[in-house]
Amino acid sequence: MLKIDISICIVFLLALCFWARGLWRRNKSDLILSIFIFITAVVIYTQFYSLTSLTGVPWMTLLGYSVVAASIGTVKRTSERSKMFFIAAVFVPALLSAFSFVIERNWSAPPNSLMVIAPYRHAGTWVFDDPQVGLKAEPFVSGIPEMIDKMVADAKIKDADRGFRLIFSTDPFPGYQTKIVWRRAENGGNWYYSEDYKAEGWLCPALFKYFKKAPKQIYVKAEAKGMSN
Repeated sequence: MLKIDISICIVFLLALCFWARGLWRRNKSDLILSIFIFITAVVIYTQFYSLTSLTGVPWMTLLGYSVVAASIGTVKRTSERSKMFFIAAVFVPALLSAFSFVIERNWSAPPNSLMVIAPYRHAGTWVFDDPQVGLKAEPFVSGIPEMIDKMVADAKIKDADRGFRLIFSTDPFPGYQTKIVWRRAENGGNWYYSEDYKAEGWLCPALFKYFKKAPKQIYVKAEAKGMSN
């Protein structure tokens, strides 16, 4: 588990603890503080979303809010007015949890379509341009150039140094050459492993120009320019 994962979990857990204490003591200050800490945790979570391996922490925490409220409301014998308060404390977080789940799923969902870049040789390595995301001569490094060499050789692409199409997607597609599988995060980038080539390579933070979070697997195919899928 990454240090940033632990830090995020601690902040969310702290929010949940203040929520529990506020409900138990019927302390409004603790409840307000809990909400403030939770909102702060959500901001941190979204800002560092691409760097963390965590998913679904906000909606799970809100679900925890509901469980805590239901438990404390059951244990404590309260007035009719207090019962209404606990009912609200159970159902409002539950509804927000469901809403948060849908929002995160839609926001973090990887693109369904195939993506294409056109690598070429420059300064002794493979690079690519993508004006749509602000990349120019972005280099592949640390094991990825060797993978590309093997893919180009397997695809028998002539004059690949001048440029070829590299198609990639998080979902399998007809004719893909290899699947690279996420191994670990390091220095802002991510290491991936290809079972086909028995090789590991590091993808730099430019990966997040295409994905909000490092995918668990990426399917890849190299082909000559002008070919159709």
